[in-house]
Amino acid sequence: MNIRLRTKKLLWAGVIGASIMLILSTVAGYFFYTKSQEREIKLRDKYRAELSVLNETVAQNEKGWALKQDVERGEIITQEMVEQVTLPAAAKSQDTIEAVSLSSTDRYARADMKAKTVLVETMLYEDEPISDDVREGEYSFIELPTKLKNDDFVDIRIQFPNGDDFIFLSKKKVKEVNGLTMWVNMNEGEQLTMSSAIVDAFVEEAKIYAMPYVDGPMQDASMLTYPVKSNVLELIKSSPNIVNIAQLNLEKQNRQRLDAGLNAIDDETRQKLRQGQSQSDSKREQDDAERELNATNQFDQPNQDDLIGETNEGADAK
Repeated sequence: MNIRLRTKKLLWAGVIGASIMLILSTVAGYFFYTKSQEREIKLRDKYRAELSVLNETVAQNEKGWALKQDVERGEIITQEMVEQVTLPAAAKSQDTIEAVSLSSTDRYARADMKAKTVLVETMLYEDEPISDDVREGEYSFIELPTKLKNDDFVDIRIQFPNGDDFIFLSKKKVKEVNGLTMWVNMNEGEQLTMSSAIVDAFVEEAKIYAMPYVDGPMQDASMLTYPVKSNVLELIKSSPNIVNIAQLNLEKQNRQRLDAGLNAIDDETRQKLRQGQSQSDSKREQDDAERELNATNQFDQPNQDDLIGETNEGADAK
């Protein structure tokens, strides 16, 4: 009886032990399988990413040109400022710039651009071509805006006394401006149109003036609207000197308008302005003198610790 009971207990112990081992093995196997699956998924994702990179690299067989440095708006772009880069076919624009075009004509940045920017045609604009008949024109009779600066773009217009207003030169780049005088490049056709407008303004007492563009590099040129009159051309042909006479007359009128504006300031106002300038100069001189005096006193004044030391020495001597 005892042997049978002992055997039964041993059998139950063996079954329980086997069950526990089976459960432990199952749990361990499940965790091992899960980890293996995770490693396999990660490895598969890694291979897919590497394959995608390789496919993109293979697809990058297009060429483009990118900036090697930052450029500011209006700055000229040269071949030394760009480098060749490879681009995916899907990323290449139809108007990607070619480096060879940078050497044929001067190209300027329409806006500020950072290094590594891939250049396209719409980012740049060309300077007006320099043909054999282009000359630098100097004009002092054109009424100029007060804020006009070098490298601005302007339309040159003519306004008649009846209110008619025409554009006869479109989007001209101002090479230099100094007071009432402006310098621009002009080809032969533009010089002839200018001569016609000068004579027209002289005969009809019209006004020739410049109107600047708000954003010259980005804006398109205006359409020319000035009809060159045949009778004016005939007048120029019959008397070529009439252009010089008319130009001098317009310059004189332009100066007279400036003098009239200056003379419009009455003597009392002019005297007040001069007194204000004089008082301002006197005040500035007085402030400078006070600063110099304070600086001198600061260096000449004896040190307070030295004074205390001298006083103590005198007291000990007594």
